[in-house]
Amino acid sequence: MKVTRTTRAQIAREASRIRAARQRHGVPVPAIVAQISRDLPVAPLEAWRLAYGWSRPHVVEAVADLYRADGLAPPGLSTAMLCRWEHGHARPGPDYIHALARVYGVVPERLGVPLPTPVAGWYGRRIPQPRQEHHMPSEYPELSAVADSINLTGPGAGARDLAHQALVFYELRYSDYPPRALAAEVARCRSLLMGHHDTDTRRALGWMSALLGNLAHHTGDAAGALIHLGTAARVGEQVGDRWLTGWALGAQSMVALGQNRAADAVELADQAARFADTPVRRAQITAWCRLRGLAELGDTEGVRSASATARRHMDTAEEAPGRFGFDRAEFELHLAEATLGHDPAGAVAHASNSAGLKRAGSPGWAAATVVSARAQAAEGDKEEAVGLGVRVLETVPAAGLRETTKVRLRHLIADLDGHQGADELREAARDRV
Repeated sequence: MKVTRTTRAQIAREASRIRAARQRHGVPVPAIVAQISRDLPVAPLEAWRLAYGWSRPHVVEAVADLYRADGLAPPGLSTAMLCRWEHGHARPGPDYIHALARVYGVVPERLGVPLPTPVAGWYGRRIPQPRQEHHMPSEYPELSAVADSINLTGPGAGARDLAHQALVFYELRYSDYPPRALAAEVARCRSLLMGHHDTDTRRALGWMSALLGNLAHHTGDAAGALIHLGTAARVGEQVGDRWLTGWALGAQSMVALGQNRAADAVELADQAARFADTPVRRAQITAWCRLRGLAELGDTEGVRSASATARRHMDTAEEAPGRFGFDRAEFELHLAEATLGHDPAGAVAHASNSAGLKRAGSPGWAAATVVSARAQAAEGDKEEAVGLGVRVLETVPAAGLRETTKVRLRHLIADLDGHQGADELREAARDRV
């Protein structure tokens, strides 16, 4: 029986409802897949995508990113092809099956699409099939080894002890891996620890949810980000970790800003500020969350006042490393973006300071360099702006370019509209932003 477009839309909405309801209770993705497959008329391949809340273009781009990370040209996968596979009108070849399994973080057999049986080759030998990579590309063995060790330990106190150590690894190495690669491993680790109900493990799981929310934000998945961050905030309240709640609210403020909801971003920043109980945390919430929201609202005086407050806290703070901490480089980046509209010369100085404190090619360096380019364009030096934008695109691999930096690059291209160098930058950014 043919399923109409209206029915497909209803299925997608119901799958979204199931996903949101189950994620609020901390249910891992495989269990959400099982419920979607059980409750809705969809094949496993489609159920995995719906359980993550991803669109078909998102999956197509994720497969392309995997090929690029392996040093290969992206395949000719299209959303139409993926649609046909999900609805059983065609079957993907083995290379695509393995690629999709890597995107979803499962073994190929879980996708419900049988791999072709190896056929006899010369002299009766079986033709070898592509090597299965269940979780991660081979260039990140130290990343996948974290969850593998927890899986090997099994249930009990040993796994609980490793939860905190895994969290520290993910937090401190956050910028060393492409967002989708890290997200897959954090999600796998969290699912392995989900059965533990002691307070310490639940706290670690809450912080892993916060990481997943931030990673979703960096891959352009706002809906997923808000679900993970909302879960993290609630876990913080349940286990008495006030900073987990505050940090998750601050991250939600960033997501709201990315959705052009500046007023909501400022309100969330105000809520997060109530949980900031040290100088570095006060500086973080003010600079990270409040400044850009006020700038988007056009409140120049508010920006100046908040900048002074953030600087006062930062000058007395001890910098904290890691994704959940705050340092001078990130502080200067947020000052640069907040002053871009009314003080481009100051923004150039702040962005240059930030980039100088980061390793060239790192996500922080890329963000600061693009902001510096935008400030240079606002100052009138559009040649320098083009050069900085091209340098970022030449230095950072496609898989390592965060969605937030892609958005900054799109703004830069718009800033340069009409300038002869804009075409050069647009061509360099083709298929990447």
